[in-house]
Amino acid sequence: MTLLLIGIGIGLLAGSLFAGRNRPLLYLAMAGLLGYVVVQDRAAPQKSAVAGGGAESAAVDGEGAAAEAADAGGAIGDPAAAGGSTAGAAAGPGGALAQPKGLECSRGKNGGATDTGVTADKIKLAATVVQSGIGASFLGQSPVGIQAVVRKVNSSGGICGRLLDIKLVDDGWQADRGLTFIRNFINEGVFALPVTPSSEGLTAAIESGDISKAGIPVVGSDGMLIQQYRDPYVWPVATATISTMRVMARHAYDKGARSFGIVYDKFYRFGREGAEAFKQYVESKPGAQLKAYTGILPGQASYSSDIQSFNTACNGQCDMVALLLEPSTAETWIAGRPQFGTMITSGSQTLFNERFASNCGKPCSGMLVWTGYNPPVGTLASDPAVAAYVNDVKSVSPTVDTTNQFLEGAYLGMNVFVEALRKVGPQLTRARLKQVLDSMEHPAGVSAPLSWKPGKHHANIRAQAFSIVVAQGSFAGFGPGSGFLADPALE
Repeated sequence: MTLLLIGIGIGLLAGSLFAGRNRPLLYLAMAGLLGYVVVQDRAAPQKSAVAGGGAESAAVDGEGAAAEAADAGGAIGDPAAAGGSTAGAAAGPGGALAQPKGLECSRGKNGGATDTGVTADKIKLAATVVQSGIGASFLGQSPVGIQAVVRKVNSSGGICGRLLDIKLVDDGWQADRGLTFIRNFINEGVFALPVTPSSEGLTAAIESGDISKAGIPVVGSDGMLIQQYRDPYVWPVATATISTMRVMARHAYDKGARSFGIVYDKFYRFGREGAEAFKQYVESKPGAQLKAYTGILPGQASYSSDIQSFNTACNGQCDMVALLLEPSTAETWIAGRPQFGTMITSGSQTLFNERFASNCGKPCSGMLVWTGYNPPVGTLASDPAVAAYVNDVKSVSPTVDTTNQFLEGAYLGMNVFVEALRKVGPQLTRARLKQVLDSMEHPAGVSAPLSWKPGKHHANIRAQAFSIVVAQGSFAGFGPGSGFLADPALE
């Protein structure tokens, strides 16, 4: 408008100077002015919003590209659906996304129902958990980690005025039941699936295409199965089972082990995947030999024949033995007196908890158990992030086992989800959440530093071991750790 007024003033001045003497010049000046105004008028809508500058997004009133994207099946506010433009959702200060004019991070000003499962005062969430069946022995405490973060967030007023409303359903670690529940969550209009500790059902939903078809974010999962790292809508916080198994083999090889044995759960996929990764790594190392490779079914009363075969294969010469089992199966296996490693015996993440160590007792003295996190053991207990984790989960359940790898992972995963929600801000949509998560970094604390990128969801590639300490025949805590070691295939 300012330029227009200046132009008119110039035109009038030219008219007064040249009127009656040189009318063509007057006409030329007026034509130039008219052309300038038309060009500016056409160019103005093409100006994009400035990142972080509080500029108005085209999605505010549903007009323009955002509305076209919604008509084509995308959600209003989804920059990817509108031809891939991110002008209205660029990252501002601190990694947060720019917000449409008029929206604020407070109740009554947050834009209301901005996407599926989002209202002015609530974010509808759900997850499958494991409270029954064989998986409950290591996954059963995960809901405490989720609830601790939800309680903390809601007690402070929620996120931009919206409280977290989460529904947790026990699927017994059964793939078919878990898939059914997840499909129900999607049909019920849930915004996202934070953590979702039951890996079997989640994997079934990933492989069936339900997660990607719905475009529903799964944030902070336990990483037990490799499919979690391949789906663009799943962001694990855990070290994958296959990564941990390679780290375990690498650690032993670097310590001098050359003869290896492994017993694994051949019914559940985490066992088969992890055992194959372990086998491939050992066989790739010069001078290394995999002498015993034994798969067993979980929940049996005895493993005497399997143990006999395993012991015969090792022949007392397995330098390193790996246990890739859930706790109750491992306890039964160990009670049958299988051979341990002459140098090192290691248990996977499923065995990093006090219940297993206590039940095993003297036979497990010195066994290494592995985790992808910093548990409250030794000097790590005084780390501020680890101490906060302990305080938060004990506020929900005072007797909870804070060393449990899957409890700690659930707490971390829920915190990552909350951090991402805050970066998205009041205009909360799945598309904007995905954009934030695919450029997210989480500092060291409960885990090593984490970061996600499009096509790279292996945020955590490290694991560390702690020894089971037994005194006078009873579990006496966990001994000093190995420090974090990286997956040799991903570092």
